[in-house]
Amino acid sequence: MKVNVYPGLIFRTPKFSYQSELKDCWEELKAAIAISSDAFYQTIKDVKADDLNLLPPKIFFTIWKYYNRAKFRSTPYGTFAGFSILDDGIGNSQTEIKVAEKQIVHQFVDWPYKNKLEFSLSELLKNNCLLFANSSYYFTTTSIRYIACTDGLFELAEIDQNDFVLQILRGCSEPITVNSLLEKLNISEDGKEDVFSLLEDMLSLQLLLSDHDPNIIGEDYFKRLNIQPSAETNEYLIAERTVISGGVDEKLLQSVPGLINLMQHILPIDGRDALKDFINKFRKKFEQNEIPLSMALDPEMGIGYDELEQAGQGDDFIAQFHGKQNKKVENGNEKLKENFKNIVNKGAFLSKDEIRLDKLGIQLSDQPVIIPNSFSMLMSIADDLVCVDQTGGSTANALSGRFTMASNNVYTHCKSISKIEQEANPDILFFDVAYMVETNVDNINRRKLIYNNQLSILNFDTSDEPLTLDDIMLSVQGAEVILRSKKLNKRIVPRMASAYNYSRSDLSVFRLLCDLQHQNIQTNLSLFIETLYPELPYYPRIQYQNIVLSQRKWQIRKEEIISLSVEDCKEYLKKLGLGKYFKVGLSDQTLCFETDSNSDLTAFLLYMQKQSTVYLEEVIIPEKSAVVDEEGKPYLAQFILNLYHNEKIYNGFNKLVKDETVVKQSFLPGSEWLYFEIYCHQQRSDAILAGPIAHFLSEHNNQIKSWFFIRYNENGYHLRFRVLLNDKKDGQLLTEAFSTYLEQDIATGLVSDLQLRTYKRETQRYGNSLIEEVEKHFSKDSEYVLSLFETYADTNSKYKFCADLIEKIQTNGLFNNKIFAEVIRMMSDSFNMEHNLEATDFKKINAQYQLYKKAEYAELNVEQKHAFDLFAKSFINILQVCNPSKRVQLLTDLFHMHVNRLFNKDQRTHEMVVYYFLLKDVQRRNAMMK
Repeated sequence: MKVNVYPGLIFRTPKFSYQSELKDCWEELKAAIAISSDAFYQTIKDVKADDLNLLPPKIFFTIWKYYNRAKFRSTPYGTFAGFSILDDGIGNSQTEIKVAEKQIVHQFVDWPYKNKLEFSLSELLKNNCLLFANSSYYFTTTSIRYIACTDGLFELAEIDQNDFVLQILRGCSEPITVNSLLEKLNISEDGKEDVFSLLEDMLSLQLLLSDHDPNIIGEDYFKRLNIQPSAETNEYLIAERTVISGGVDEKLLQSVPGLINLMQHILPIDGRDALKDFINKFRKKFEQNEIPLSMALDPEMGIGYDELEQAGQGDDFIAQFHGKQNKKVENGNEKLKENFKNIVNKGAFLSKDEIRLDKLGIQLSDQPVIIPNSFSMLMSIADDLVCVDQTGGSTANALSGRFTMASNNVYTHCKSISKIEQEANPDILFFDVAYMVETNVDNINRRKLIYNNQLSILNFDTSDEPLTLDDIMLSVQGAEVILRSKKLNKRIVPRMASAYNYSRSDLSVFRLLCDLQHQNIQTNLSLFIETLYPELPYYPRIQYQNIVLSQRKWQIRKEEIISLSVEDCKEYLKKLGLGKYFKVGLSDQTLCFETDSNSDLTAFLLYMQKQSTVYLEEVIIPEKSAVVDEEGKPYLAQFILNLYHNEKIYNGFNKLVKDETVVKQSFLPGSEWLYFEIYCHQQRSDAILAGPIAHFLSEHNNQIKSWFFIRYNENGYHLRFRVLLNDKKDGQLLTEAFSTYLEQDIATGLVSDLQLRTYKRETQRYGNSLIEEVEKHFSKDSEYVLSLFETYADTNSKYKFCADLIEKIQTNGLFNNKIFAEVIRMMSDSFNMEHNLEATDFKKINAQYQLYKKAEYAELNVEQKHAFDLFAKSFINILQVCNPSKRVQLLTDLFHMHVNRLFNKDQRTHEMVVYYFLLKDVQRRNAMMK
């Protein structure tokens, strides 16, 4: 995977040069303070520069903090910092970048002003406004449910089902004028008043949005409505500095691709726990079905987006993996610690000023993690050093998107990044997520439409072809959540071109979409040594060639320093080993201090009064700054270096071919299918199959055409026993007979419940044209498994029977050997990932494989051999009649169901082991052929 440095460069500079003096900047600083805090400005507005030293300490300290931010912190906030863009900023020679000292201030109406706007809904409708459906709606048996938001809190709202309301919602799937909607619905002149009243109600209930509702993405909302606020209205400001000349020498960045490659080999994928839990829960309830996204997240009909705990018991070997499917992986910390163990301990830290990753001999993983097609490195330049603040993100547009409101050049830059991502993954569509809820934070969410598609959640949508929630289908394939647009019949993948911290949101659909940005890719490529070894007194500098990943840090406690004078503080810091500058704080909430400055150290001692323990971090100040203004004044610029690669990281969604075959989908009690659910302990289930069920089938053989069973663990472990009758008139008789067989077990409590249910065929999974063949195959599978109960085959024997079955299928010639081996590998990897297997787990499974190869297996008797042959033949026949494009999926589905029947508990863990053993067999055969 070749990582490239994108030539366009966005960087951010503080308002003032770090060499400036407060008295020289005082009037400009006051103007910046007036924008950010009018209350404090009123306190200091009449203060002159010469009077600053006469102010009370607390007021001066507040001014000092504002000034410190304006010199050392480049995160844009009002006019305290601004952005710049160089379209072709990285070249083969380095010259200092010269920027204009004067900022260009782009002014927008402050987002909270939208809450003061009031519109008459009846007037909007009369004026032929545009209407757009709240596409989060879906149906229960009696109602329409949808997401609404009141006072910043989301809720699941509900109204009674109404055919006409549904017609309106479908008519507004894209923004449409009121008059066009009326025409579409064939509304007569006499009926318009009633329809207007209904539309007004739907707008009030948030089932419909109008074009006067806000949009967070696209043309600026206030500009779109031509809203001119009063002079007193607050403004949202984005400051910009024009680049006059210069650029960054590409030689300075030549080590960046090597660093990223190293990170790919030492950092594991940081999987989201909520997403893992969702996948496990979805599999359990919906298996491989595809269902509407909104329904999947419904807390009653779906599974929501919460954590799931699973429990179970099993045999000695399988029991070792209990809970592994949901076990939180410690972000790979243990693996990273292994790489640093020889040098990273308290003593070694205190004796080293830096750790060189390129000279450490780090143990690399066999497979690098997959990384996004674009991501950012937030960095600064100090002479020949590149100092990294953080690296990663699901897209490089996350940090740049907010500036598209202020700059067409940035917009073009971001569009180019999105084009790189899209062209690398032609089988899918990326889409941006329009979301707003935090009025005072949402300014950073405002951006232009960077991706070709967007999904608006309770936003009006101004894009040409909006994606809508009701159009999105969700399924789980392997260990991956797949979203598909029904309208486009294409897989879609979310990307949010905003740096908004989405963990603040309580809206499940938004949290899921944002988590999906990180699915199966490593989006955090930073290395913070303090997360591996917290609370150490000192951390050395971490460096890779000329790239500084982490600066030196010293831990100090309040009691060590709070009583010191300024001069004593200087001496204390000198003994620690600090250079001229240091900083405290986290992320963009930092303060920078000069160790030789009395005013800075006075401020530092004031700062420490409210702290208990802090880390002092070195600040590397360049001898020659990379960014200066026209007068040569240097600035501490922070660069957003965008990195990219062109390799495909997403596979598409197989286009669905509609099965036109007509079959009955559901069978109620009293029809030709009898469907019983038998609730019992999982260890009792085989006895029930071999006892009451086997006797029932034998006695009523002449009345039964076929039958099959499935084990299930939803709402309690149970057997699903389905019987196809020769004559449905026998249903009552056979129901009574079967109940009699279980009467004693129910009386003793061995069976807790027996239920007669509606049989709903899994046509969504197997297709209308194949479902009857699948049911016949399930019957052969069930008969074979039932025959095995006669000899009580052990676990290794069952594994061997699975291997024999797979060998029969493979030798039949339905699959190319190479493809077949790849399928086994893919399934094994998927189950290993699901179970979060670690190195120690693989050692256990490998040891078990050696025992398995040497074990004595149960021999099938004549009856069992006959049942196996019929089952294997059925398996091969159904694969032959299946559409070749779906053959692999059908193979894994039917094999999954066989393992379900074969083992009475821990089926997914047994399936993991079976695939691992099959993979080892394949590898052994391939090795012998070489």
